[in-house]
Amino acid sequence: MAGVWLACGFTALLPVATFAQDSPDVAARMPYMAPVAQCFETAGDPAAAQACIGRGAATCMDTDPAQNQTTAGMMFCTLAEAQMWDDHLNVEYRKLRDRARRMDAGESQPEYAVRAARLLDAQRAWIAFRDAECALAYAEFGAGSMRVLSSAGCQLQMTAERAIALKFMFAEM
Repeated sequence: MAGVWLACGFTALLPVATFAQDSPDVAARMPYMAPVAQCFETAGDPAAAQACIGRGAATCMDTDPAQNQTTAGMMFCTLAEAQMWDDHLNVEYRKLRDRARRMDAGESQPEYAVRAARLLDAQRAWIAFRDAECALAYAEFGAGSMRVLSSAGCQLQMTAERAIALKFMFAEM
């Protein structure tokens, strides 16, 4: 499969298979992600949230093996969960950004009112890092069909981990 560029929500572009995350094939698998979303939303700590990662993709693949245990099916299941995590990442980023802005506004010394700006810097750097890592995961397998699964898995894992980090950042403040 030839690589194309894929946009996913807040994130920058990544090389993946010839399927876009907003494709009907991914959308058709989104119902499998509801329990993962609930797991993440109710997680009280990072360890509980980490336990949610991969559940949706696994359920998707196990529910309809004839369709979802092909390379394309596994990729679509994985990309559906990656999309779910990306949606949560965007929500958590906005909540954290708003909290950082409020904290900055209450800062008595202006030189320390930099949380929101540093969060933006960190998020931009993380996106570049994630994109490079997942492009490497894609390239690792050359022309092999595993490249699409490797890249999709990278997107899922890294996006989930970042969503979790954002959810619990500044938690003790």
